[in-house]
Amino acid sequence: MIISDSETELPLINRHHPAIATIKDRFLLTKQGSTKNTYHVTLDLSSAPVRFQVGDSIGIYPQNDPILVQHLIHAIKAKGNEQITDPRSKASLTLWDFLSHKANLARSTSSFLKLFHEYEQVHDKKNNLHRILQQENKPHLIQYLASHDPLDLFKEYKDAKAPLQEICNQFSPLLPRFYSVASSRLLYKSEVHLTVALFTFSHQGEQRYGVGSHFLCHLAKLKETPIPIYVQTAPHFTLPADSNTPIIMIGPGTGVAPFRAFMQERIAKGASGKNWLFFGERNRTTDYFYQEEFESWKSSGKLRLDLAFSRDQNQKVYVQNKMAENAKDLWAWLQEGAYFYVCGDAHRMAKDVEHALQQIIQTQGNKSEEEAKAYIKSLRAQKRYLADVY
Repeated sequence: MIISDSETELPLINRHHPAIATIKDRFLLTKQGSTKNTYHVTLDLSSAPVRFQVGDSIGIYPQNDPILVQHLIHAIKAKGNEQITDPRSKASLTLWDFLSHKANLARSTSSFLKLFHEYEQVHDKKNNLHRILQQENKPHLIQYLASHDPLDLFKEYKDAKAPLQEICNQFSPLLPRFYSVASSRLLYKSEVHLTVALFTFSHQGEQRYGVGSHFLCHLAKLKETPIPIYVQTAPHFTLPADSNTPIIMIGPGTGVAPFRAFMQERIAKGASGKNWLFFGERNRTTDYFYQEEFESWKSSGKLRLDLAFSRDQNQKVYVQNKMAENAKDLWAWLQEGAYFYVCGDAHRMAKDVEHALQQIIQTQGNKSEEEAKAYIKSLRAQKRYLADVY
């Protein structure tokens, strides 16, 4: 099946039919002494017929950590070469391949406990499972599942000899992970850049990693490991059609990724519209992502840049604080028709940024709280307030 593309005819690529890329380059954006590890990852698309626009995201199907897979196979009392059927695709594959590529190894569900209850041989454990699964104990069940991953369950209920296929049927699917496009095709024709923060956490006294970030930052071998990918389009999060339009970009942390792509795109097209970026991280000396690029654009007058490094002073400073410091100019840009973009954390940052914007509209626009909220609502209706938050 073929879909039409402006440059060439491309095979259909989507979440069910991903293309295969490899990692061309990978390096740390954070420097020694940083409290986190954030990587720049370049995917080679020369053999992956995908087309994307700035603002889009790349969906990636990761692989599970082989150490975790091996521990799970051992806990199941299997070898790994057993043939099983993927409960969703109905394809036949080895247990190792299923657990590596198809199964969510981080999420336990009540269906696992029901299976263990059915096959558990130890009377006390069987009664305990029965009790947990009762409707009146639902809060305890939720808490129990949240604190126990499948490996924990197989260790605890090691005497429940359930059939291997039934065990595999209980796993949730391993879902794709999404990363904002951090480069423009006008500058990098056969590759796409990603900004990936390595996620780590402690579980039962062991260090664990986020599945997608561990795969991209550690497990995948350069120019070798196949990376199944597809494009998650974001027609709601793109540059203004009019290249004269000013843009204001709020992108702390990895939220800066799409705005690097926006800048590359606008500069490559010779766009005359003004660009203003608010970037924030913990420390300037260790966490200033893409510093040379941003400072170069600033020096050449292509970018207005405001930085918020929260831990460089006693009182923490965030992007919303920098917005407040520049309230008069920010309001003036909005009055000129600027688009306002936010990318990053949805739980706190995006809400804090919107609150700061509302305060600016109230004070600089001499508006009431209700009028300021109505103004933000109108920006959204005009598609001038655009968010990509997660």
